[in-house]
Amino acid sequence: MINAIDLAKLRNGEFLQFGTNVSDLVESNNPKGLNVEPQHLVFKTKIGEMGELFNTERASPITQELVMLDDRRDRAINGISGVISAYCSHFVPETANAANLLAGDLQLFGTGVARQNLPSETALINGIINDWETKPGLTAALATLGLAPWVAELKTANQTFDQKYIERTKEYGAANPDTLKAKRDETMLAYYELRKYLEAYSVIQNTPEYQKTINELNALIDQYNLLINSRIKGPTPAPAPAIK
Repeated sequence: MINAIDLAKLRNGEFLQFGTNVSDLVESNNPKGLNVEPQHLVFKTKIGEMGELFNTERASPITQELVMLDDRRDRAINGISGVISAYCSHFVPETANAANLLAGDLQLFGTGVARQNLPSETALINGIINDWETKPGLTAALATLGLAPWVAELKTANQTFDQKYIERTKEYGAANPDTLKAKRDETMLAYYELRKYLEAYSVIQNTPEYQKTINELNALIDQYNLLINSRIKGPTPAPAPAIK
């Protein structure tokens, strides 16, 4: 059997490289001899189409702006988190209590906000800022720690990123009849179809060629699963001190 992999968790570049590797492995093992030539051709074609769209997206000058804006907001949220974490151990009880209150709110949004995919990070930061602007206790805690300038920087960076993201989406949509997401979905379906036929024929015929192909695919899948798992787990955060 071919190992499972959650393709949705791969970033576009990773997904494209994975698909290219899969296609190359199957091709090196003679798709016609494996009785999957039609399915392989469809998958290979979809990978090629996705690659063209991906390269078009990367060529957009807005993409580089997004990279810088994403880094800017990452530094802001990571900086705020770091300051809050440090103040949780402050020797002044009022300061420590304010920090713990903010740390508790941050935990509601999960760990590793800066490691989320781009739209998810935008939404999470919007939620954090909304809490801090509308809940009096949190607003007061920010004032106690003197974090207002940090929050203003985070809000500006996130809003600017979102505006540029929408701008690039419109530009990309106007330039291409197929969106990258739609093409990725088509490519995923083609992958599952190819996998289904490979597995079926490996059961029916059970020749060394099928076992060799499946072993190679599983070795590749295992590597990408390690990548996915390492990103999901991330570094283990230090627990925030409890409020006393």
